[in-house]
Amino acid sequence: MGIPLLDASNFRSGSPSLRKKYVQDLCASLSAHGVVRLSNHGILDDVVKDFFELSKRFFALPTKVKATISNPPGPNPQRGWSSIGMEKTSSLYGKMMGQLEHFDQGRKDDPLFPNRWPAEDQISGFQSSMETYFLLCERASLEILEGLEEALNLPVGTFRNRCKENASEMRLNYYPPITLEEMRAGNVNRIWPHFDLGIITLLFADTVGGLEFENRQEPSTFIPVETELQTEMIVNVSETLQRWTNDRLPAGLHQVTIPQHMKGLQDGEIPERYSVAYLCKADRDISVGPLPYFVKDSEITRYEDMTALEYHQKRLLTAY
Repeated sequence: MGIPLLDASNFRSGSPSLRKKYVQDLCASLSAHGVVRLSNHGILDDVVKDFFELSKRFFALPTKVKATISNPPGPNPQRGWSSIGMEKTSSLYGKMMGQLEHFDQGRKDDPLFPNRWPAEDQISGFQSSMETYFLLCERASLEILEGLEEALNLPVGTFRNRCKENASEMRLNYYPPITLEEMRAGNVNRIWPHFDLGIITLLFADTVGGLEFENRQEPSTFIPVETELQTEMIVNVSETLQRWTNDRLPAGLHQVTIPQHMKGLQDGEIPERYSVAYLCKADRDISVGPLPYFVKDSEITRYEDMTALEYHQKRLLTAY
């Protein structure tokens, strides 16, 4: 079972019938699988390639340099660098270790949770480039939410108006090389199965592979979601959208593990892997309880009201 690859240019410049089919297919894939792949998503190929080059430059910095902007443990939104093992991606795997390090940023002018940047003389252009990439991903995420509003016959702005202040985050991920023997020992994975915080996640990954989403036809089994090009965008449903839609669009459970083409090998080393994620999040004072459009008279309200920041902090208490 493959994950659909959709041409997002049909939303911006296609005929009315192509636009309608695109939003219907977008919603159908996110509903069925929790994930979809997009081409022509509005972020130029050369820009995506720059994402990865900048990421490689950052993670190649000496540990002592990255440590000057370490993300402080706790429930607040992540800012700066996190070393391997800092984040527990799933409470189900609390004693297991994820093999990745990452850098996290928020919007440029966040007054509550300011960004933590390396010095310009350590990595020139890093801050300005990351701030530009953040805005490009913000625009792309709002376009996807607009498409979902259309597909679900919701009033214009139902989702987008709940993320005007931009509490979203961008993350660079680095997975160092690891042997198949280590991965099969049972206590290490690149990322253990987890759901993302936020509304949706936009992901660009290199072609190393290993990303898998749960097969909802056979729970507890996973299917590979691999891209032929690192310029393809992978979009998954995150927890806030599941809550807003009262389970109409369930979040996608996913992990990063042994790449599909290496699972038959007895030994060997999995190459290093890079990915770039934009986690589109609701404004901090917005409720993440179900929206009235998804709670009819006879339906159960499946989630309690709380603000996005309260929910975020509650979840992060289990991650650090």
